[in-house]
Amino acid sequence: MSWDRNSLTLRRGAFAALLAATASAAAANVLVVRSAGPSAGAYPAGRSLPDNARITLRAGDTLVVLAGGGTRTFRGPGTYSPGTAARAGTRTVAANDGRRARIGAVRNAGIVPRSPTIWHVDVTQSGTICLANAGNVMLWRPDATAPDRLTITAPGGASRQLDWPAGQATLAWPSDAPIAGGGAYGFRQAGVAVPTQIVFRTLNSEPSDLQAVAAALIENGCRDQLDVLVETQPDLSAPAG
Repeated sequence: MSWDRNSLTLRRGAFAALLAATASAAAANVLVVRSAGPSAGAYPAGRSLPDNARITLRAGDTLVVLAGGGTRTFRGPGTYSPGTAARAGTRTVAANDGRRARIGAVRNAGIVPRSPTIWHVDVTQSGTICLANAGNVMLWRPDATAPDRLTITAPGGASRQLDWPAGQATLAWPSDAPIAGGGAYGFRQAGVAVPTQIVFRTLNSEPSDLQAVAAALIENGCRDQLDVLVETQPDLSAPAG
């Protein structure tokens, strides 16, 4: 298994094309990526809605949809249509703070709060991780200031150690150790008493646009990756009225 670092991070041109494809798809549908409150059962994460759908929310409801290369957030009470402005007497909640998907190069040193892309495997966080390509996997750590020794324990109990140089935030998955999808792997860093546990889910095919990525993450229970995807998209919500 080999890893081409240049293929790991999303390039700006490719990402722009991805957004364009998503915008075209969003002309017909939006995808619910977060829902909370009394009406959450009617709008579960992963549900696809036409952009002219009538969405009625009650007090305490929050709904986030992905469409057109960004997200829109709605709070109840109110009646909304994702593709148009809210009806009179209702409002959207804007939180546009300039966040964008991380498409730049990986930082080489220092503490970085989140991984460069959703496909990096944060070895410090337990959970379920979706892999678009199990043959190209990059491990990541938020603190690259010091050298480390990482112990990986496979589902069958076999383990191996990898040296992680100082100033290097990423590390390629060992080429001679294929990942077993669905199995729980343990990751222990030197000086850390409790290892993290990560379950890998290998996607059947690489999603072609942002909505497809989000839908795949929801279907496979990859919540942390979904959170990163949602939080790093432009917020297209109209200013609160």
